[in-house]
Amino acid sequence: MKTNPKKVTIVLNNGYQLTGEVNILSFDRFSDFIETHTAKHIKLFNVIIGDTPSEPSSNFYLIPKENVLYYEPIDKN
Repeated sequence: MKTNPKKVTIVLNNGYQLTGEVNILSFDRFSDFIETHTAKHIKLFNVIIGDTPSEPSSNFYLIPKENVLYYEPIDKN
């Protein structure tokens, strides 16, 4: 399976800030992925909540797209 991980910060409607990696598959930009991919959730890996790394038992978070207030891609490429 082809991977194309991009590091992003996602701020949720409830104010939580999550930073991690998303496999955007064949898309070039995270914005294209989140706006046009048919999935209703974002799978975020290697998550940091605020400034605290996630617990080792949490490999990823599933975030409903409807709960995303805004996002900031961290990777420039």
